[in-house]
Amino acid sequence: MGQYKSRQEFLKNNPRSIAFAALAKATKTQNTITNQAIKLSPNQLEGKEVIIIGSGVGGLTTAYELLAQESGAKVTILEASHKTGGRCMSLRTGDTLIEDANSDLFDSKPGEPQVVRFKRPVGDSEPYLNAGPGRIPSSHKRLLSYLKRFSVDVEIYVMNSESNLVQKDESFGGEPMVYRRLDHNTRGWLAHMVYKNAEELLRNSQVGISESNLNTRVEELQSLMISFGELDADGTYSATAGSPGFEDGKTRAGYEVLPGVAAGIVADVLSFDKLLESKFWEGTKFYQPTDFLWQPTLFQPVGGMDQVQHAFAQQVAALGGNILLNSPVKKIKWDSTKEKYIISVGQVGTEEPIYYEADYCVCNLAMPFLKNILDSDLLNSGLEPEFKDALEAVFVAQFEPTQAPGYEPREDGYVPRFLACTSKVGWQANRSLWQGSPINLKTMAVEKSEVGVVPIFGGISWTDNEIQQIWYPSTAYQDEKGVLTGAYNFDKVAHDWGKLPVNERLTKARNDASKFGNKFAEGLEEGVAIAWQNMPNIKGGWAYWQAVGDANYSTKQFNAIAQGSGIIDPNTKNASNANFFIVGDQISSLPGWQEGAIAAALNAISRMAKPEIKIQPLKNLPDTRLMVEGI
Repeated sequence: MGQYKSRQEFLKNNPRSIAFAALAKATKTQNTITNQAIKLSPNQLEGKEVIIIGSGVGGLTTAYELLAQESGAKVTILEASHKTGGRCMSLRTGDTLIEDANSDLFDSKPGEPQVVRFKRPVGDSEPYLNAGPGRIPSSHKRLLSYLKRFSVDVEIYVMNSESNLVQKDESFGGEPMVYRRLDHNTRGWLAHMVYKNAEELLRNSQVGISESNLNTRVEELQSLMISFGELDADGTYSATAGSPGFEDGKTRAGYEVLPGVAAGIVADVLSFDKLLESKFWEGTKFYQPTDFLWQPTLFQPVGGMDQVQHAFAQQVAALGGNILLNSPVKKIKWDSTKEKYIISVGQVGTEEPIYYEADYCVCNLAMPFLKNILDSDLLNSGLEPEFKDALEAVFVAQFEPTQAPGYEPREDGYVPRFLACTSKVGWQANRSLWQGSPINLKTMAVEKSEVGVVPIFGGISWTDNEIQQIWYPSTAYQDEKGVLTGAYNFDKVAHDWGKLPVNERLTKARNDASKFGNKFAEGLEEGVAIAWQNMPNIKGGWAYWQAVGDANYSTKQFNAIAQGSGIIDPNTKNASNANFFIVGDQISSLPGWQEGAIAAALNAISRMAKPEIKIQPLKNLPDTRLMVEGI
């Protein structure tokens, strides 16, 4: 079953959780503070070498801005993998996916390989699965601006079509229900009750309506409820659908027989008692499509989310930057004589490392990896104390999470770590399984089982079982086949799935999919599964700062890391200007989103441009369970 029962229960158990972080008030003390990106001056970094570790969106953005702003720096990205992009990954036919055998950050061995075998019928577009990020909110202006600048076409990502399904084993006999039916029946009954009790509700002192305006406001509220809830003229939400046709029925919630050649038969209205008994909103993220980050309009790049990172990588190369693949960083040291970072990198086919020197070091790898990569001298005395202490707090959250300040055991026994667990499953299938069977061209009739079914074109079907959700493709609707996201889960469920062999994950995903119909489940083909906590050099879906400690403690550590660090002079004990930075969504107020990775990169550039100006601190941290998982 799903790991959360309801948003109410989550907020009750996590009373300080928030979705977006608020900026603290700028304190004009010795340091000026800014919350805006600052650009480098032309040739400001002339002769300087910048090494960026990791080619995720954060690292690529940093490299691009250093080059596009004509800073004069020599820019090199060191990427441990054979491809750029990090979690910005789309899987296509012929790709090989190899997780590590477990989620250990160090010394883990490769697990079983998966080969992506999606078929491409003649006339179909190229099939792909967005294994990492899958959508771009319209509020993510910076990412969308880059895509426009780089000529990356985007198309609509459908978050909810209202034809999507909602399934719970303990509701409506386990039968899937159409989203619009649950949504609009609920709205109708609530509007009905408000209409009938309008005067009493408006007399509440908190509403703030004067006695002289009361009657007018009651009439206006009742008028609103008739439109809002599709009520009769007397404010009634009928418990039956009315006579066939449009005249008397409540049509928003759908039909038993679709109107067209025939007049259509409106679906019976679900009683409010049945709706409340079903608890359709618990464990299904039913209302996620109305939350800020998931509300329309959302986008996806045409051809796959990896078009984002490909575009950045091409720009970096065109502007003179170097991206070196298969270059895992083994150690980062500081040479006080040269006043440079010395970065050792593994090479294929030899134990001998290759060394790079840098005036600036920017880390786009997940912070816990730095525990073994940063030289002990840097960790002990080289980096600024606040920055070093904050890193140590992150290490505790990853490797000894029960020792974090304020840690409280969970009832289910699961211990979250800094790098959050998340897993996905992808399937290919014939689109007729959700878009409906073709019309019989001789009789112009539909299959009997589909006379009241609206085809599903995009969106998400929800369940409180372990797969949590099924994403339908938002493009190429006329193709024969389509690629579904057949599971997307988090937390303990994802952790447990990551310990299973791939074939067992696929079996579980198919079993849960059968709740939407045996025919649907049996039609799923060419499965591929990914547990991000097992992916080499990544080991998680996003940063979970709540594992670092209580709200005040974790926020303090975040703000320290966001500033970057200089190097402490052992003689004077003074710090140099910041020259060691961490980027990626892990150090942003939008954790788990590519926009967050871009924001962190721009912050690092700002500190390079004006080291005396600090990044404005956050007053509090967003909870990734609200920001990413959509509780």
